Amino acid sequence: MVRPYPLDPDDSNRGRKVNAAGQGTRRAGPGAQLSSLTADAIVALLDLRHRRPDLTHFLGALLLLLVGIVLIASTSLTDQYLHRGVESGAERPYVVQSSGRELATNVDLRIFTPEDIRDVAATLGDAGFGYVRQEFSWAEVETNQGQFNWSLYDPIVEAMNQESIAVIAVIVDAPRWSVAGETVISNNRPPADPDDLQRFVRELTAHYGDQVPYVQIWDRPNLASEWGGRPATGATFQPFLAAGFYGAREGNAAVRVITPELAVLPDVAEGVGDLVFLRGLYSADAEDVFDIVGIALDGGTNSPDDRRVSVERENFSRAILTRELMVRHGDAETPVWATTYGWPVGSEVSREEQAEYVVRGLERAWSEWPWMGLMIQWSFAARAEDPVAKYAVAPGGSSTPLYRRLTDPDLRRRSDIANTGFAPMSAEAVTFEGIWDDQHLEGRTFRTTNQVGSSITLRLQGTGLIAFLRSGPQAGAFRLELDGEVFPGGYGEEEDLWSFFVSFRTDDLPRRLVSGLDDEEHTLRITLMEPGELTLGGFVVEREAPFVWPIILLTTISVIVLFLGLRSMIYLVAIRSGHLQRRADAPFPALPRLPDWQAGRRA
Repeated sequence: MVRPYPLDPDDSNRGRKVNAAGQGTRRAGPGAQLSSLTADAIVALLDLRHRRPDLTHFLGALLLLLVGIVLIASTSLTDQYLHRGVESGAERPYVVQSSGRELATNVDLRIFTPEDIRDVAATLGDAGFGYVRQEFSWAEVETNQGQFNWSLYDPIVEAMNQESIAVIAVIVDAPRWSVAGETVISNNRPPADPDDLQRFVRELTAHYGDQVPYVQIWDRPNLASEWGGRPATGATFQPFLAAGFYGAREGNAAVRVITPELAVLPDVAEGVGDLVFLRGLYSADAEDVFDIVGIALDGGTNSPDDRRVSVERENFSRAILTRELMVRHGDAETPVWATTYGWPVGSEVSREEQAEYVVRGLERAWSEWPWMGLMIQWSFAARAEDPVAKYAVAPGGSSTPLYRRLTDPDLRRRSDIANTGFAPMSAEAVTFEGIWDDQHLEGRTFRTTNQVGSSITLRLQGTGLIAFLRSGPQAGAFRLELDGEVFPGGYGEEEDLWSFFVSFRTDDLPRRLVSGLDDEEHTLRITLMEPGELTLGGFVVEREAPFVWPIILLTTISVIVLFLGLRSMIYLVAIRSGHLQRRADAPFPALPRLPDWQAGRRA
């Protein structure tokens, strides 16, 4: 069989149509059909534009405006998703944290012997934990009214303080003599008279002094099971919170009071959730009787990178709702603490994933949430049958991936340095050389020196730094070094010193020292170089918001598109109203309709 040459005409009519003249034509493929339809649409649009110029002009302008609006909406949604709750640390008023961001955990050491308590305290100290949250049962301490027995808690507080671990005392469970007769039996019962609670808290803070620098008034009172069978609301709990606050301050003026941790959802129909409860506290004018807002922060089954924020959604970003509620009520300067924080191990979250999520959550909060202070691990050690074991760092005393990640030297160093937000002078990130004295002003500690050569060193991670520096006639010039290099301030013979003496008035205003840094770890050193005083009251580490360029790009494109659409619409209105004369259009000849045609074959 001889194969025909590819260009030879095909004698068969298969796959061909026959026209009126009996000539065969090849059927057009899908690509050719689409091209034909596109060409027809373009020609129709051009013809419509020629016949109905105003209509096509209006439709074009309307399309541009709609596209611009969609882009603006997309930009807003993207910005909200990426940056909701994210703050730079420089927002006023500053959130003045009364602590650093050291590692912290919940413990319950009441079941251990004093020897075991010391072992646990040593383990926590070696692991780098700086705070523990421990329940204090009022019913156990004051079984008989006016008689206080601290023997169960003294070994705990003493062992922790020997390891330089501060204790956060959670007061729960009123004694039987203080409870109203009609109270339903429950895990924790409230007192009938808030004054009894006030007297007990005064005794606690006076007994322990600075060994217990924080007191939390109750735990989850919005649950019926924790409030005598009838859940509290913000309004009904306010008198008890006020009593706890005033009692704590009467016993120790330096103690800080934390609002009760709240359950996200109530356990009975008449109960309220955490946000409604907190809103009730603000409505009852309770903002003057607490220093810190405590929340439960359960990551659920979602990673810490899930930035969706919703009342119904259980994830790490839900903490933002508490912050937004506080800001709406004019309380932007109060810190938020996650008094229980973690991810539960289960079918959807493994031990390895739990460790990864917890660490990434810490790092995200340190970078993006200057309003978030301590994030206290849900539990350090727990028995296997205990429900909190799924959150525990070391359930059953075993080493877990979470324990190993939390004790990693890199994470411990990151927790000790000053991250985004306020860093007090007592922070681990601040070290001193020379002679420095304490001054207690404005509810926080200032450090001052008049010894030339004395210095202060701050380790931080951020893109800028603000310092509370005292200026006035006694202020001396200082040198600022950043990562080992002198950062000139424009003062002195070589203009390498800094001086904020601008008047004879003394003030402690915040002043920006550096900005535009890379978001990484830095070391800043301030040294007094001339006779005078150097006084500092803390630092604010700034961090520029991440992922800004997509928002800027989308916003720019949106503005341009909206401008073009608005301009086109205004132009059309001006023409229709006679304020502008239509430009003479060039002749638009009708295009001839070509018959079906295809190239003939070469003979």
